[in-house]
Amino acid sequence: MQLFIPRGIIHHSLKDDTFSLFRVFYSNLSEKEYINHFEELFAKYIGKDFCTAFPLARTAIYYALKERSFSPGTEIIMPPISIKGILDVILDLGLKPVFVDINNDTFCFDIKQLEESVSPATKAILITYLFGMVPNIYDLIAFSKKNNLFVIEDFSQCLNGKYKNKKVGGFGDVGVYSSSSLKTLDTYGGGLLVYDRKNLNKKMEEFKMSLKKTSRFNLFKKILINFTRNTATQVLVFDFIVYPLLRALDVIDPGSYLKQTGSRDQKMIKKLPSSWFDCFSSLQARIGLKYLKKVVGSDKERIKNVNQIKIKAPDVNFPKEVEGATNVYWVLIAYFNQAVKVQSFFQSKKVDTATSSLELISLLSDYPYRGNTPNAQKLHDCGLFIPAHAGLSTDQIDKVAEESNKAALALE
Repeated sequence: MQLFIPRGIIHHSLKDDTFSLFRVFYSNLSEKEYINHFEELFAKYIGKDFCTAFPLARTAIYYALKERSFSPGTEIIMPPISIKGILDVILDLGLKPVFVDINNDTFCFDIKQLEESVSPATKAILITYLFGMVPNIYDLIAFSKKNNLFVIEDFSQCLNGKYKNKKVGGFGDVGVYSSSSLKTLDTYGGGLLVYDRKNLNKKMEEFKMSLKKTSRFNLFKKILINFTRNTATQVLVFDFIVYPLLRALDVIDPGSYLKQTGSRDQKMIKKLPSSWFDCFSSLQARIGLKYLKKVVGSDKERIKNVNQIKIKAPDVNFPKEVEGATNVYWVLIAYFNQAVKVQSFFQSKKVDTATSSLELISLLSDYPYRGNTPNAQKLHDCGLFIPAHAGLSTDQIDKVAEESNKAALALE
């Protein structure tokens, strides 16, 4: 009997998630030796001198920009696809987002449009490596230096991605990694800020000291999300329980199943939630220390799967790779103009697919700033996640490749 192939996995053992659900209520969450050790190892892992662990990537970005003391109205170049929370912190700091369209292959900024978007008021740029794809970073950094921009690299979906054998996150002034659920290094949430400047480390430690004590309840909710997703993506559970439930939910909320993790709230918030300013805990650091050493092995298996699918599905419109780049394919993206029809086709073949639940933040109706970003719109609407995660069997890889190529030939 053929079982459903889930769209993705949690990069934890179900055993660890189960134990963490209990440990969160009785363990010491503020053991500095574990937090400091994890920060030191992660900084070294990326090739930076320092790391400061914040509760979320958006919090790390908030403090990285706050330290610069930019005047109100200062422009920051932003990707048009991201989590809404990053846009919220930009606005809370009184900064003006400038959305620049992406390249359809790298999912990162188009250099020509960058050059057309910069102004005397532009002082910072947020470079985001979506879905584990690596662009020509040399060009982006050269542009940024030419225009004297403060560079933040968001490599939350591209841990271990490289350009010319140097890891992403190590090119800009600071890098930030979101170690949240579904990421390849998942610590039940976290925003890991990496950088080199010693004086910046002093300031970041001051910011970290100002954070609130870790909320056991908030951390429990994050662990519970992981536990639930981990259980749900176990093959038999997904086939007999989760998939039928998702289809039922889609009847109630049409289109929700198409998204990676469902629909997100698009309303503008008036105040940043206090939960964004909780301390990163030692329980999370312990998980990070355990799983940091396992990321490379998972990456190798996923990259191998991606390469096999690409070879066996030559008619599918996969993004093209950049010379000198080492992509890690957090998820494998393929473009299908009729994404909904293609997803229905995959469902009939027991292959689970999705579009990203990241927002097209350049077009949020409740927000005061807009951007003309047609390439980002195409990625948002037509980019489907193709299962290629670690743990798939050879037969499953062949099945995914076969059905992907059939979809491209029959429906495109």
